[in-house]
Amino acid sequence: MLELYLFLLSFVAIVAIVVHRLFRLKKEQKQAFKEKISEKVEEYRKVESVEEGGRFKEEHLKEEEAKRLDVARFKEEMRQAEKAITAGDLTEAKKLLIQAMSLTKDDLPVALQLADLYMQTDDYKRAEALYRELLERDPENADIYENIGRIMLKRKAYKEAIQAYVRAVELDEKDDQKFLALGKLYHLMMRYSVAAECFRRAAELKPREVEHLFLLADACVADDDYENALFTYERILTIQPYNEQAKSLSQDVRLKMKEEEALFNE
Repeated sequence: MLELYLFLLSFVAIVAIVVHRLFRLKKEQKQAFKEKISEKVEEYRKVESVEEGGRFKEEHLKEEEAKRLDVARFKEEMRQAEKAITAGDLTEAKKLLIQAMSLTKDDLPVALQLADLYMQTDDYKRAEALYRELLERDPENADIYENIGRIMLKRKAYKEAIQAYVRAVELDEKDDQKFLALGKLYHLMMRYSVAAECFRRAAELKPREVEHLFLLADACVADDDYENALFTYERILTIQPYNEQAKSLSQDVRLKMKEEEALFNE
């Protein structure tokens, strides 16, 4: 009985050892399999990385080449556009500018030039549409507002024209021409005192420009402000002592002042 017990115990021990060795062997085999897989994955990753790097470099070179070609084409389109403008072929110039706009990211200067060409060719509808589109990108551009004012004036939309010019002079207080244009609009609308103020601002910017002073004096006369009108004509005569027009108009103002004084004293 003891011998049977010892035999069974030995058998169980042997089975346990065999099972343990089999388990360890399988574990080692699994680990070896994982390592081989990892090696393969790493190998493929390196290959793909090299290939992807090559593809990226190739795509980058293609992109740079395309950019260089676009820049070259843009310069050529602009050169041809300037040539067409010089030759007076504005239709061809507009076509070339549109093509040039598609070749550059900074198309704002080109678009402004195109809008100006629309203005020159009396294509006010396209000009206005383009100027308003450009205002969304460059809302502080006084020249755009000025050109919209011109278009509105052409359409006799005087209120809208005044709004555009007011914004133009707010953004650019150093341009006498913008003040003159706004003053003429107010004069047209018979708002003579406001017109005179605009002409005065223009005259301050160009103090020796007698045409500005004539406009100022005329607005003062229309507003029955004879005193400032006479003062302005006298300023013209200090700049141009032999200006016959200023002499004649100043005499007219003096007569009006005397008539006004006589009526006041009656």
